[in-house]
Parts: sequence; C-alpha cells; structure tokens
Amino acid sequence: MPRGKPAVFGRHVEQELRNIPLVCAPSFPLPFSLMNSQRWAIVAVSFFLLGAASLFGNGGAWQTGVPLTGNGAASDQKKSTNVTIEDEKLTIDLHQEFAAVEVRYRMKNTGGQVDQDFFFPVERWAEGDGEDGGSALTDLEGYTIKADADDLKFENVEAKGVKLKPEKDKSWGEFKPATRLWKKSSIPFAAGQTREIVIRYQSPYAANQSSVSDDSHSAAAYFYYSLSPAATWKGPIGKGKITLNYLHPRPEEIVISKPKDRFKKITDTQFVWEFQNLKPTLADDIKIVAHPAYDNYWAHYDSTEEERKAQIRGVHVVENNKYYFQHNEYDVVASSTKKAEAAPSPTPQSSPASEELTSQPQTYDADNIRSLSSESAWAEGVDGDGVGENLTLTVRKPLPLDEILLVPGNKTGGVESWTKNNRVAELEVTLNNEHTFVAAIPDEKFVELYPIPVRGYTKPVTTVKLTIKAVHRGTETHDTFISGVELRGKLSQKPKIQGAR
Repeated sequence: MPRGKPAVFGRHVEQELRNIPLVCAPSFPLPFSLMNSQRWAIVAVSFFLLGAASLFGNGGAWQTGVPLTGNGAASDQKKSTNVTIEDEKLTIDLHQEFAAVEVRYRMKNTGGQVDQDFFFPVERWAEGDGEDGGSALTDLEGYTIKADADDLKFENVEAKGVKLKPEKDKSWGEFKPATRLWKKSSIPFAAGQTREIVIRYQSPYAANQSSVSDDSHSAAAYFYYSLSPAATWKGPIGKGKITLNYLHPRPEEIVISKPKDRFKKITDTQFVWEFQNLKPTLADDIKIVAHPAYDNYWAHYDSTEEERKAQIRGVHVVENNKYYFQHNEYDVVASSTKKAEAAPSPTPQSSPASEELTSQPQTYDADNIRSLSSESAWAEGVDGDGVGENLTLTVRKPLPLDEILLVPGNKTGGVESWTKNNRVAELEVTLNNEHTFVAAIPDEKFVELYPIPVRGYTKPVTTVKLTIKAVHRGTETHDTFISGVELRGKLSQKPKIQGAR
C-alpha cells in the first residue's frame, strides 16, 4: 500500500469465500485509500473513492478499495448452460495503487441459439456514517465487456445468496457489511458458435485503516480475484493461463497469498500459472498482497516556532519489524520557480478554511513541497517543459534513505489541474553529490505519495537533488509541478514510540 502520509491501514477481516453460494458462484468488489488530516489531499480520483466506517472521537476507522472481483458466471441461479470456456487468459498488472485486469475467454456454444446471461462478480464496502467517513465506492473503474469486436451493455444487479455479515474490529466496533453485486450482460450465441469475450477494468487495492489522533494503522493492501464462479459454465475450463505482472516500484513487497504453489516465477516481476481442464473451486481463488501492513506514529519531539510555522513534521513507521523515520525536515532550493498568480475563485464546495487559503495569491515556491495543504505546490519557472530544472534538499537529520516519496504533479485543483499541467515522467535523483539514478514514474493519478526506492546506497544522506528528466505532457500548459516531497530514512533500531492517547 502506498505510504502516503502519517496514516496507516487497519486490520482486514477477510470474508471467506465459503460464504459465497457456489452454485451461483458469486464474489466481487471495489478499491482503497483515505486521507486524513495528515495525508496529501491530491486528486479526486474516480477509481479511488473511499468507503468508511463510523468515526470515534479523535480518530476513526474505514475501509478502502474493492474487496473482491472475479470470473464470469453463467447464471446467478441454479441454471444449466450449454456454453463452455475453451480457453481463458487472465492478466493482472499490479500498479502502485491498483490492479489493472484483462480477462479473455474463448467460449463455445455446444447447443442451439441462445442469448446467454453473463454475470461478473463485484463486491464493494458499505457507505460509512458521518461527513468525515468518506464516500462509498460505486463501481469498478473503466469496466468494459466485448464479444468479438462488439461492445456489450451491462447493468448492476444485486447478487442472490448468502448475505455478508458486518466486520468487527476490537477498537472501533463494526464495519457495515459489504454489498455483493453482479455486472450482468447478455451474449448472443448462434448454434455451435465460438466467440471471444474480453473484460477490462481497474480495481484499487482493498484494506482496512484506522487512526487515533495522529497515529494510524493499515492492514495489508490486497487484490482478490475469484476464479470459482467459472464453475457454473458447462464442463471445466479447457485451457488457462494467468499472468501476474509486478509494475509498482517495490515488487519485493508483493506476495501471492493464495493459491499456494500454483504460480511459476518467470522473472522477478512476472509470475504465471497455466492449467488444463480446471473446474475451479474456492481453493483456486487468488489473493495478492500488494503492500504490507504498517503503523505510523507521530514523532513526539520539541520544535521551534519557526519549524511549526514551516509545518516541519515526522512520523515513525513500523513495517514488518523494520523501522523508519518519514519526514520533511529539510531546507529546499529550486533552480527556478513559476511566478505567483492571482488567487482562484473558491468553488461552491469550498470550506471556510479553504476559502481563506484561496483568497491569497497562488505562489509556487519550493517550500510548498513541505506543506500539508492541497492548495500548494512547486512549479518550475522556465519556458518549455522544465526538463533539467531541479530541487535541492538539505536534510536536517541525515539518515540512510529507504525511499523518497513525492506527488509528481499539480494537486492544487483536483483532476483538472493534474491533467492540464505536466507531470514528472522521469526524475534524476542525486544523493550526497555522489550517487545518481533515474526513476521512471507512470502517468497515473496518485492518491498517495509515490515512492521512489533508494537501492545500493547506505550512507546517511545530507543532500538530495531531484532533477526533471522527462514529463508527461499536460493538456493545456507546459508547466511541470511537484506537490509534495517526504524522505523515509532507515532506523537501525526500534525508536521510542509514545502512542496517541
């Protein structure tokens, strides 16, 4: 899971698939990540809407992401079909914040002409309570289904069968039960016809999160894909190939939790499972942990009035018995800066606090990358795309670096500002004026800070130089933005942690 701000995701109480009626073979769902007051409120991203649980006092608990997606079923009832799956190719690309899925079926109708029902399972968290609870997830991102070259229509229908139970958390009470649904289509088959069915969508990773004051916890971020609904088609799946591509910047974090011992390692970033004549059961369903669980604890230390005004902050991160200090304790200088602009007009949804912010001229100073505000960012100030422009960070508390986290675009105006301005595509990183590497950044609308791992360099870092080497072009301007930077230092031993009360 992205390590965006001082927040962490809570325990996920997994709903066992054995609760799914196998005859109907339901299963399903949607994605993850809530921003509390210490997270970067970046872009309003449709595929990363938030499902939240009840809030309690100075903290809360919430669920994010899509709990379950899966294979197509022939029916949502105890019905037979003459359509068989001769071949299935499933590709799951694991990005930083979501999984991109493509599944291709070669289906053959062994009977007479029929309009065959097709049900694709999806599950989503229930809507949370209260204004601070976030928004309920509504759908998969970009779901499409084609039969040969033809786009098929689909509708969401409630799944029949066993209802999910609420999830219980010892600290926060009950989460409302998730909602199961089917994405229903009708596929016309002539007698004896073979057709290729293709489904594509994106599913943000699912997790539970909770916070107490400034401390937070996240359970592991996972992606769940259910093969078992395919058992409702006639006969077994004749031949199948499932390919996992590890595309996010820390592939070493990815764990195939289930099924065990099915996938063969092709490379460090690709795993494949091939099979023949498979009648899938619950044991064949897939769970992939994309990011491990972690805890964030606000670092309690004395700070000067100057540091408080500059929003200097840090958190201790605990992850799998490893300890880090994530912070913005640095001074920063930019090679150039975009000139200030008149303040934008407040939107109808603006809060009094945000209206006060927007009443000031919009500045693009380098210090803005330390701010928690969603209304501040740095932008380079030269003509063209800003390739070669840079930020130099002088670190106040040098540590060996585990990773550099940043927002590689303009988050100040939501999706519109993100897309109309340049985003960083390649960033050259130089540590201590002696260790240089280039990081490629995909063109995605990140909800959390994007991590750039530091590999092969173990010295304490006193200076970090970030140079723009390539950009993803904006739709309207050539200004290149960076909206936030934090450093994650390695700690040699467990820090003294004083938990929130």
